[in-house]
Amino acid sequence: MITRRTFVAGSLGAASLTGLKMPALAQSMTKLRFGPTTTAISTGHAAHSSLPVALGYWADEGLDVEVFGVAGPAPGLQMITSGQMEFVTITAEEILYARTNGMPVKTGYMHSRHPIGRVVTPKSANITNLADLKGKTIGSPVLQTNVYASGIFAEAGVDLNKDIDLVATGTGAPAALALRRGDILGWVSWDTAVAGVENLGIEFDYHYPSYYDMLLGNFVTGAESTIDANPEVYVKLCRGIAKAVHFGLTNPEAAIRIHWEVYPQTRPQGGGTPEEMAAAKRVFMARFDGYALQDGELYGEVRPEQWARVISEMAGAGLIDADYDISFAFDPSWLEEINAFDREEVAAQARNWAP
Repeated sequence: MITRRTFVAGSLGAASLTGLKMPALAQSMTKLRFGPTTTAISTGHAAHSSLPVALGYWADEGLDVEVFGVAGPAPGLQMITSGQMEFVTITAEEILYARTNGMPVKTGYMHSRHPIGRVVTPKSANITNLADLKGKTIGSPVLQTNVYASGIFAEAGVDLNKDIDLVATGTGAPAALALRRGDILGWVSWDTAVAGVENLGIEFDYHYPSYYDMLLGNFVTGAESTIDANPEVYVKLCRGIAKAVHFGLTNPEAAIRIHWEVYPQTRPQGGGTPEEMAAAKRVFMARFDGYALQDGELYGEVRPEQWARVISEMAGAGLIDADYDISFAFDPSWLEEINAFDREEVAAQARNWAP
């Protein structure tokens, strides 16, 4: 049984723990730098930050992984191609666009199985069709190209860049205030940020495209040269993440408390009251729901028709060639090995965890 006393204290912002099991620590460890592409590593990011560190999943694989947030995909791509970091998490579109523009990156594991982007409107606005937002003002944490949101609005006959007044709101309280005052009638954001605003009392209607199940999420990505030189290291990193996902889906509250131990700055002021746990769980499940598998699926798996959809959309936007060969960017040959762990053993570990 893993208890709270098992943990080594984490530093503010970065978890550079090497694991908790002495046999793993005694062996020669491979050092890696891995970056979720956000500087706000919330409970929703536990599967690729706190959990595989604190539960010893990476240490068991002989990995000493330093986790630190990166301020967005562009800096993350620059860091892995310049050798400042080995791996980051970025979207399928970002991977293909990077390769097309001379950045030889590669992946073999889809971490989040659906896009983390969200388009939401306040329930009080009673908006059932995004066409109703034509000519209106909506918000986004920052102003940037958003292929996912553009596609949703396009399906409703709205050009996000021409028919909508898009303004920057930030996240959290400023976004909630803009929604309450009616300054914005919708919000284009990401899953954990939307959950954070819901925790402030805003109720949302969610808007998804009809082709949502064909879309892809975030991938664990590195420089092609790094992965090709040491594919076994990539497999081990991803297997640790897959185990952490399985643990978190089995026992969300345990995963949240573990995350608070590793990143104490994320622990709420009350220390984890029932109300605070409910709020944390909303954020946690906003991301972890996108990790869940259907029967027979492997962690990290991508269907060929999903890649075909992404390539078609990007080609239509003039970003890549329509005949792009996905094998240059995605190698699924490691998936069986990444999934070579006992899911029931991990689930039992999660069920038996106690603070």
